Amino acid sequence: MTDETPTRGMHALALIGVGFLISIAATVYVTPPASGYEVEIYASYPIQFWISVVGAIFVGQLLVLQSVGSRGDGGGRVFGIAFSLVGILTLLLLPYIRGYPVYGRADVLTHIGLVSDLGVYGIEGNIYPPMHILVASLAGATGVEPIALINLLSVVFTLLLVGSMYFLVTQLFSNRRVVTFALPFALFPVAGAAHVTSVPYGLSLLMVPFVVYLLFKEQRAQVMSLRVMLLFAIVGVVLFHPLTAMFVSIALVVYAAVKRIPAFETDHLGPTHAASFSLLVFGGWYLDNAGIIIRFRTVTTDFLNPDSGGSELASTAETVNRTGAELSDILRIAVFQYGSEVILFGLATIFVAIVITLWIRSGEAPGVFAFAFGCTVVLFAGIGVLFLTNDFIVGFGRPLGFGELFAAPLAGAFWYVAWQSKDAPAWRTATTVAFSVVLLIVVSLTVVGMFTSPLTAETNQQTTQMELDGMEWFFEHRNDDFLIEEFGIRQYRFDHALHGVEGESQMIRRSDTRPPDHFNYTTYDTLGESYADDRYLLLTRLGRVTYPAKFPDYRDQWRFTGDDFERLEYDRSVARVYDNGEFDIYRINGSETPPPE
Repeated sequence: MTDETPTRGMHALALIGVGFLISIAATVYVTPPASGYEVEIYASYPIQFWISVVGAIFVGQLLVLQSVGSRGDGGGRVFGIAFSLVGILTLLLLPYIRGYPVYGRADVLTHIGLVSDLGVYGIEGNIYPPMHILVASLAGATGVEPIALINLLSVVFTLLLVGSMYFLVTQLFSNRRVVTFALPFALFPVAGAAHVTSVPYGLSLLMVPFVVYLLFKEQRAQVMSLRVMLLFAIVGVVLFHPLTAMFVSIALVVYAAVKRIPAFETDHLGPTHAASFSLLVFGGWYLDNAGIIIRFRTVTTDFLNPDSGGSELASTAETVNRTGAELSDILRIAVFQYGSEVILFGLATIFVAIVITLWIRSGEAPGVFAFAFGCTVVLFAGIGVLFLTNDFIVGFGRPLGFGELFAAPLAGAFWYVAWQSKDAPAWRTATTVAFSVVLLIVVSLTVVGMFTSPLTAETNQQTTQMELDGMEWFFEHRNDDFLIEEFGIRQYRFDHALHGVEGESQMIRRSDTRPPDHFNYTTYDTLGESYADDRYLLLTRLGRVTYPAKFPDYRDQWRFTGDDFERLEYDRSVARVYDNGEFDIYRINGSETPPPE
């Protein structure tokens, strides 16, 4: 790579990028929206569409890589960012393009209900009011229903992330060439599903680079206006989600500690009380909330008493042993779920090790910002291991996602260190090619892992209009005295979305709602013999296709098969009371019979 980026090469890349964008637009135009539930969004478009999305993002990153360190007018950089953004926005808007009423079958539906509760109950007892107030305000200003708006938040917050990361990298490194290598990794939606699932933790995670940018900028400029903006940004991210608030506070404490290392005392940086301020806001807001106190108590109890619950690692190991999962399936899931994280954390950790080694050998300290970033990456890798091996309510992916935001720029900086280590054209060409290959792998893994799919033993988080219509009809016409069994749908989530969270409807359950395996046809002639009272059974297309889609090679372990669903239709104890093509409601006539000897 030379200071004068070859114009001809940039033009060729730009033309290739335009070709990818045309392919994306043409495919979207000719592909009709979803007519019902889709097991995976990736099967909705041909392979060339996904190649074009990956290609547009990758070409944009290559243009940024070539142009940022050049002395030109920055046109290549602008085109590069534009190509990447179009590819990223295409991904984020796919649920809307496919015609999904909402993307998210779990927490998103509950948050829609919490938005509707605001006008009646206010924010009392609400742990996440900023998100709900934001959605309610947008709905009131536009006249659009919250359910149609909520997924747009992830798009807006991703744009905030990309913009913040761009300016953050320029503050993080003073060397233009380091910036050149760091930007391609930074200008990309790391943290995967957080960009398409509008929930408080994911959105708050996307705000973190903005807070860190303001901190670094304020430290250098020492301007009151920036200090005020920083304080407001800290308040915003702390109030958005308690876990992100804790992570941000930890990162700010790390920075404050690094600043006090004697080697960094000569840096002309202003004083900062960001860490103490974030802890003060956290304590003032959350420690008066009963729900947070209960969660803290549960986590502390589980941590001090390892026998009280199973860790994510233990649970995964138990599942693998119980199901006899093939090694190839385990590796596939691991690669698509955590492949990009492993690459970014690995490269960032190597970069930190190199920086420390050079510091020890030469006595020249690295930049305080970059070193604080490196310490944060290593710390959150350790916190991720702690979450993996203990039962902390949430999974280890959350601290990994937070640390990934800090790891991405350092992963790019590693490649600069490798590139400049030898002043030989062949070495630098080989390093640039290797960097591009790794970058392409990270882009591909991130795109493939953005949405849940059978590749990771999951199904699409799409909520269909048929499900919403069916549940609305059901709640209006059901007998409130009957319990509800379900498969492929969660009754309480839809009750939240349709009626709000406060004052949950009668007989709505959150657990123990799945019918017996194979509808108990292995024991009884009818399903009704398994129940002492009459009940409802809710069954969706997702329920019917879950096992074939997620576990096609493990038929002997399916809880329900096609034969079970077919037999259900002729079961004399079961009567269908609603059917809209994808959503079925059955009434089960209970006649509990003791199992045969």
